[in-house]
Amino acid sequence: MPESAPDQPPRTRHDKAKRHHYVPEMILRRFAGPDLHLWSFDKRHPGYGIERKPIARLFREWDLYTSVDAAGGRDRSAETRLSVMESRASPVLDRIVAEARQGRLATVSNADREALADILVAQIRRSPDAFNSITAKWDFDAFIADRLAEWEAAGRSVEDADRADLLSGRFVAQTRRNLLAQTVVEPLLRVSAGVLRRGFIVGMLTKPNRSFLVGSALLARFNGRITQRNGFLDPTMEAWMPIARDVAICSYGERGNERIMEVEDAGLRKINGLLSRQSTVIASASRELVVAYTRRLRRAPLEGAVSPSA
Repeated sequence: MPESAPDQPPRTRHDKAKRHHYVPEMILRRFAGPDLHLWSFDKRHPGYGIERKPIARLFREWDLYTSVDAAGGRDRSAETRLSVMESRASPVLDRIVAEARQGRLATVSNADREALADILVAQIRRSPDAFNSITAKWDFDAFIADRLAEWEAAGRSVEDADRADLLSGRFVAQTRRNLLAQTVVEPLLRVSAGVLRRGFIVGMLTKPNRSFLVGSALLARFNGRITQRNGFLDPTMEAWMPIARDVAICSYGERGNERIMEVEDAGLRKINGLLSRQSTVIASASRELVVAYTRRLRRAPLEGAVSPSA
């Protein structure tokens, strides 16, 4: 192995760019077959059509949760914390899926509930689709221009090169990525506490030729009847997250409202329909399912929730 130059420290693996999954591989494995491949469609590249890819190459971006400071220093602590969170949730999800396939509701401890609440909320926060839908309304260019004007009005000079850099698309793009990296984990304590006050339902598909889609925006949230919004403070709001091709969990109702239910075809179409519309990328072990929902994207949206209270 060649030695590093004497005036430079050796480059460690932590210095290298990493691909971060925004849908965890531990979830994707429960959708894939033995070869760990899925059929996928990316709305950003419709010309590629429906592709078959290994799950290691799906739902990921370079350094998605890495924030970069002005000196070029990289902070990857958010990805580390997400990995710890996934490690806590994975055995809980495994148990829920195994019990559901036997027609039983898994027994969960308080620690299990916390792991489920964290992974549910984190999956909203870590999704680029969800983040972009929120920040698309923000005018970063105007914000930076206003700050520069305030700086100069206070008698502080800004070099032309610095001004050009601040107003460049590259700087704005990095600012957006830093914001995602810095907020993906921090809000969990407050929001997860609210989710812990809610009940949860395990939804099971019993027909062998039915399957949930997996999307880049993994949660399908249906407006509650009380507020007509999709916030967790409304106990009638449904938040469905598929965790396997045939099993989904739903945050719904008050704590103590835990049960297992069969998801009928109408409910499955609503969940898959919402996932396909709100996601940039959709995937399934079934090519036919991806084809069907790719075609349906131009149709009128399905209305209403899945009605777990039925």
